[in-house]
Amino acid sequence: MRRLFTVMLVVVFALLGLNLVSAQGEDAPSMFWWNDRVFYQIFVRSFQDSDGDGNGDIQGLISRLDYLNDGDPTTDTDLGVTGLWLMPMFQSPSYHGYHVIDYMQVEADYGTNEDFAQLVEEAHKRGIAIIVDLVINHTSREHPWFRDAQTPGSTYDQWYRWSVTKPAQIGPWGQQVWYGLGDRYYYAVFWDGMPDLNLRNPAVTQAIQEVGRFWLEDMGVDGFRMDAVRYMVEDGNVLSSSEGNFTWLTRWNEFINSVNPDALTVGEIWTTSFEVAPYVPSTVDLAFEFDVARFTVEAVTNGTASTIIPVQERALRLFPQGQYASFLTNHDQNRILNEVSQDVNKARVAASMLLTGSGVPFIYYGEEIGMIGAKPDECIRTPMQWDAEARTAPFMAGKNCKTNEATANVEEELQDEGSLLNHYRRLIHLRNANPLLQTGAFTVVESASEHVYSFLRHDEDEAVLVVINLSDEATADYGLSIAESVLRGTPAVSLLYGEGELAAPTLDDAGGFAGYSPLGSLAPYSTTVIALAAGG
Repeated sequence: MRRLFTVMLVVVFALLGLNLVSAQGEDAPSMFWWNDRVFYQIFVRSFQDSDGDGNGDIQGLISRLDYLNDGDPTTDTDLGVTGLWLMPMFQSPSYHGYHVIDYMQVEADYGTNEDFAQLVEEAHKRGIAIIVDLVINHTSREHPWFRDAQTPGSTYDQWYRWSVTKPAQIGPWGQQVWYGLGDRYYYAVFWDGMPDLNLRNPAVTQAIQEVGRFWLEDMGVDGFRMDAVRYMVEDGNVLSSSEGNFTWLTRWNEFINSVNPDALTVGEIWTTSFEVAPYVPSTVDLAFEFDVARFTVEAVTNGTASTIIPVQERALRLFPQGQYASFLTNHDQNRILNEVSQDVNKARVAASMLLTGSGVPFIYYGEEIGMIGAKPDECIRTPMQWDAEARTAPFMAGKNCKTNEATANVEEELQDEGSLLNHYRRLIHLRNANPLLQTGAFTVVESASEHVYSFLRHDEDEAVLVVINLSDEATADYGLSIAESVLRGTPAVSLLYGEGELAAPTLDDAGGFAGYSPLGSLAPYSTTVIALAAGG
């Protein structure tokens, strides 16, 4: 019900000419269960093979759940993630699963529906929510629906888009979208192996709704990552983000909410923040913030904070507070370590920006140990590196994928206190233990150094100050300034993350401070997190 209330509130504020999405603090809408979470994206085929056939599977994932979260809040030896996004789980002829032939059955290489039910049960025991990749913009050419649709006038003929002549239409990025088959042409926005469903057909919508109901009610998932959200419904030559697209998705989200009011929908809308934000919250609960991700990587690569600050502040204005999915890279992009020239220290501060920042963080499997991977796609989806043993998978054959299990693997990094894995682990546990890092408002703090990225996470009377040195050199001249804050008096300071002797800020009447240096010098590539409690 909170989700429905938030949607209604957005509408009311819009009618009044007010800007709810810019609210940061006590006037912001209530948070949801997903705002407390750190999600971990898993390609099941590459995570853990339990039976030696070369494919990761559900039983293998179950065997590794304690690595992700052991369910014991008194321990901190697990990674601490509290949500999983599983890439496509349904029957598919492709290794990646993004074109489906049976929406109601788990991919045979991964196991059975019974295995999946066991996974959900075991994950929930550990406090881990599970969302699954739902690919409903298109099916496989091999789906029984499409096989039948190839006969004009058949039962499933109108479940896809057909033309008796080849339209001159080209796709959203200039690609071919109409393909010949027999005496007709069918529409497929991505490629000819994935024909688009005709979601304007009520029978198709009903079938897709039954898919959603099945996974929520029968299989117990906690929501869906929605693939290709921009392209669900076309309006003539408007092939992405059409009015019909928004209408269909709004009704879809209402349907999901009717089945389970707490179900989460996360949209993949790979475009600018300006085009993504209108989808939230009426069509999806969260959407991936690609601009923030891109400029986070750019800031880390260049060692300067100037480019990420305006992009981050723009996201805060455009989205309801905290209602976007933050990430660094995903299964369609080069891994973060490749993006930062395989500099582990830069990967470290990128993790700090992600895990202390606003939004709901998503971590691509293996990023926490510094796995490498660059296009083609098969080479950014390589097997999880549990130890130094080189693992290959059938889908990698002939791709010449480069891996680094000899220097980046779970077994060795768990033993190294200073490893990237332990950095991720400590920051995730810190976020889990600190509500301000989960749901607090976000306010940028200015620094005298271009190499320092700093911000407050705060509520109405407490704050956490994050100070990240993006430079490979120690930084002493970095004085921090903010015009106003929720703090008053002389705040008590305590170190939550990092090292050094802390100094407290001197506040003016508005709670602002100028030239504040909590530490005498910031170590290279360091992350400092400070609790600030209001003084007397």
